[in-house]
Amino acid sequence: MPIPMTIPSVYEEGYARAKRLAPDLADEYMRHVSRGDPVADAAADALAGFEPSQGHRFIRAGMNGDAKEFAAAPPALREMFERAENVPDWWDASSVHAGCRAFHTNPDLFIPAFFVVTLRNAATLISKAFYATGRVRTVHGLRRIRQNTRHFIEIMLPGALEREGDGWKLSVRIRLVHAQVRHLLRNSGEWDPSVFGAPLSAAHMGLSSANFSASLLQEAHRLGAALDEETRTAFMQIWRYASWLVGTPNELLFEGDESATLAFRDVAVACEPLPGEEASTIAQQLVMALPLVAGIDEPSKQREFRDHSFRVSRALLGDELSDQLGFPKMATAGLLRWMRVKRRMHDTLHRAVPTVASRWQGDQFMFLMDAALIDDLSYKLPDKLKAEVASPW
Repeated sequence: MPIPMTIPSVYEEGYARAKRLAPDLADEYMRHVSRGDPVADAAADALAGFEPSQGHRFIRAGMNGDAKEFAAAPPALREMFERAENVPDWWDASSVHAGCRAFHTNPDLFIPAFFVVTLRNAATLISKAFYATGRVRTVHGLRRIRQNTRHFIEIMLPGALEREGDGWKLSVRIRLVHAQVRHLLRNSGEWDPSVFGAPLSAAHMGLSSANFSASLLQEAHRLGAALDEETRTAFMQIWRYASWLVGTPNELLFEGDESATLAFRDVAVACEPLPGEEASTIAQQLVMALPLVAGIDEPSKQREFRDHSFRVSRALLGDELSDQLGFPKMATAGLLRWMRVKRRMHDTLHRAVPTVASRWQGDQFMFLMDAALIDDLSYKLPDKLKAEVASPW
């Protein structure tokens, strides 16, 4: 049954712009901007009838395969897990090792690329839902950045997307967190769907998936990663499956085809309103938090890290979007070229003296990788919309 299309008022101008680029893709995006995730939303609604601690136990039981405890969970939550465990025919874990290998060969390129596409997501209405929670603007934001980075690192490990793997569990957890944020926003009176569509909509899940897959490959290549077709195909399939687990509709995954995904991304971005104050605040706070996430305490080192992060981000995002996000004006001419030269130097050194090259981290963003891996796994959901009054999760 076709999904009905409504045009929330904030999307009217962008939709008209996107229709001139690719009418069918623009329509596909708009069919999903007022749609959440019916399966996960039903689970979140059902969990609202339980104390948060009991809901946490149900989710943990589902994650860990505790059949006795999970039998008492609400049917909607059990259905969500059953669907997630029903592996789609197109997923073949044995065929994606090249994508995993590329990440572990080039983490100093993939980590900053991952952060930059996170900023691209923040430049859309995705930021509005997270701004409403206040999470990124408080100390809780540090944990969120670590959790997002850890999810990326985990899914790039061989076997991590198997049912018992942490990549699988973290993907399903993200799906539940998004559903819980939608539940809290719907009941807060702070979100008008006729204006903004659904918070963290299915359309936004599709756009996020496109950025974390095809856009990330683009950014990693611009930083100096040499990726062959097999590697790119494998990387796209990893994110296709992780995005499916997060709740992204199949029709917005384009079978993991990189070119089709990039075309969809361009149309999706055109549909979105230009970044406003909320997007600017979230994006700037993400950059400002990076030294703390990485555990850098010395003020001069913190400033150096932030300046480096803003400069790399501006070089990759471009001046127009960086200015819209309120990033500081910085000269970036030659920066990407130097980073690519440095990568080639690293590759040459690795061939000549592997033990020395293995100790060369290559980029300040590598601190984030270490910081993310010390974060404990948690299956708690936010119990209040506002981070300052919510229990830790």
